Amino acid sequence: MKAKKKKKKAGIHHRIHRHIKKHLSKLKKKRPRVHKAVVLMSITMPIVLGALLFGSSALYYYESYFDNTDYSKEKITVNLPTVPDDTVNWKTYQDSETKFSVKYPDRWDDPEVTSQGKSGTKYLRKISFDNGLESHDKSYKGFEVFVYDSEKFPSPVNTDSLIAKNSGTFQTDNCDKAEFLEASIGEGGYPAQEVDIWNDNKCFQEAYFFSVTKGGYTYNIVPKIGNIENPIGGGMKPGIISAFPKFFEITSTIVLPEEEKKIVEEDDKPAVVKKAPPRRVLKSMGSCRHKNDKPRKSKTKKHRHMDEDCCMDPDEWPNPRCQY
Repeated sequence: MKAKKKKKKAGIHHRIHRHIKKHLSKLKKKRPRVHKAVVLMSITMPIVLGALLFGSSALYYYESYFDNTDYSKEKITVNLPTVPDDTVNWKTYQDSETKFSVKYPDRWDDPEVTSQGKSGTKYLRKISFDNGLESHDKSYKGFEVFVYDSEKFPSPVNTDSLIAKNSGTFQTDNCDKAEFLEASIGEGGYPAQEVDIWNDNKCFQEAYFFSVTKGGYTYNIVPKIGNIENPIGGGMKPGIISAFPKFFEITSTIVLPEEEKKIVEEDDKPAVVKKAPPRRVLKSMGSCRHKNDKPRKSKTKKHRHMDEDCCMDPDEWPNPRCQY
């Protein structure tokens, strides 16, 4: 007898095909309306996801195995030199009236304080700082701080630091409603206005300074400029930056006082007068036209009592349900 030939073992794709075919035949018997594509997707989707998961894990293992980075080495850091603060050794001026303070270079002269007294001036105080030993530098001379009453001058408009070109058309040109750039100055980062007026401005003459309002006062910090070259149409700011950069360092040292809260002592508190409730006036006490009134009956009670018949007698008090 001839020996039986051994069957060749089917490949993996043949086995998968037979497995899918077997499941399809079972599903068709149970659910004949099931679409073939849906069934194929439900069977093949787990296989595809498994292959992707296996491939990503193999790639991660490969990269981690051949990564020669030595994480034990210390990170290289670069120590940048710190910029020294020039204002540390500067002098400090504190105003005796408004309590604000500002620093200025130690080699400068002591400031000159001028109170309001001259005719035509609007400021309450003017503190003028001069560069002193650096007077040989004619590009700048120092700076000035003008102090105004914030109720009269809530903005730099109409102050001595901002001169109008034409007073006749000042309001018609809406110069009184002029707005300026927002800035932040001082150690407290106070919200201020940067007044940068160019020569071609229709309302004001050329100027540059900072203005800040706080604690009932408006402060204008104005640089005293000498002979500096201004670019045509560029205003004064570029020349101040190049010739007088210390001005911006000075404005960063300003400290303004907090608004003072008035503390009222108990003895100074005004006496609170309580208004007495309106007095009830009885129009008739001796007689009453109501038939139910029995004044003799009320006399039989030993104490005062509430009116019972809405016609009050002298020994009765009003009944809230009655109208008198």
